[in-house]
Amino acid sequence: MNKHILFVTTGDIKNVATMKRALGLANPMVELGWDVSIIAQNTIENRIRINIECSKKVNVIWFDSTNVWKEIKLKTSFCLNKKPSFIYLCSLSIRNYIIKPKVKRYSKILVEHSELASSIKNFSSIKRLKFFLLEVYSIFYADYLVNASKYLMTYYSKLYKRFLKSKYEMHYSPYAYNSDVMSIEPKILTELNEKFKYQKVFLYIGNMAENYGLFTMINAANQLKKHDNSFKLVLIGSGRHLNKAKEFVEQNNLSNNVIFTGYVSEEELSSYFRVADAFISPLNNTVQDWARCPSKIYMYLPFNKPILTSNIGEPREIFGDNGLYFDIEKENELLELFKNIFDGELESYNVDIQNHSWQKRAEDFNNWISSLSN
Repeated sequence: MNKHILFVTTGDIKNVATMKRALGLANPMVELGWDVSIIAQNTIENRIRINIECSKKVNVIWFDSTNVWKEIKLKTSFCLNKKPSFIYLCSLSIRNYIIKPKVKRYSKILVEHSELASSIKNFSSIKRLKFFLLEVYSIFYADYLVNASKYLMTYYSKLYKRFLKSKYEMHYSPYAYNSDVMSIEPKILTELNEKFKYQKVFLYIGNMAENYGLFTMINAANQLKKHDNSFKLVLIGSGRHLNKAKEFVEQNNLSNNVIFTGYVSEEELSSYFRVADAFISPLNNTVQDWARCPSKIYMYLPFNKPILTSNIGEPREIFGDNGLYFDIEKENELLELFKNIFDGELESYNVDIQNHSWQKRAEDFNNWISSLSN
């Protein structure tokens, strides 16, 4: 078997997180004897991240921002030029599409699903229908599927059977953490240690949106202030409800306790993670959140600190009965977890983090894909 895999990505990693799969698997796949190529848009943040996470042995093919049709043709021509044994689409979208009749002579196509867009209730009915049709199309277009959650494995298994495709191959592969993350220089650690001195630090990174638990966290912080005022709730990221959240914080005199950092570069994230006493990853009990793989949890894991999350989907797969869970609609449950951390009653999770490294994901992927070629 020609062990050459080409990862196809789109957009800037600041806005399109699916590139994380390519960056995470690249080095471990090289170590397993693969030639690895990545197609990536030429942006400042993409270059920074690839420079940090990928060795010189990874071949990066850059393309400049252009219109949809030109992007499709560029990517297809790159694939024809490289003739990899496997083309891995980190997501299936119009911009991240390869013209299959041109490449099928040389390559098998893998498509990854990391969410179920047809289940997102905020989308219009027409938009959800479009996503459903794309999901159906993927089972005919792809030679193999990779699913980032157990829910998606079940969903696509049913979809295959529904459309009478009895023979198919799928692989379960959640996101993971980069084992090199602990060696990244903590650039602003001294500054943050001084800033958060004598404070408990609760950290969330993600979308600043109401349905992502934004106001559950802020309301819990508002109640926690009555119990103990020596804490910081650090919220990293941006989103459509950021200004509304800032207004709430100001109106409730929470400015000393709730900190909005905005976007934080990868080089500085390690420092924030090191000063945190606990991490937060809220999830809703909805199909959307059962289906998605919360990549931030895997970023938190190597720091071996309490992770406050919800008892559904992939968190349940990771922590089982030992998770530190709260209902996103019940701020009092999160408040109790906050209090328990203050009182020293919560210990770090009992999870073998090596099972959630990109090295482990690469080994499992390599074993699976090799078996298909035998």
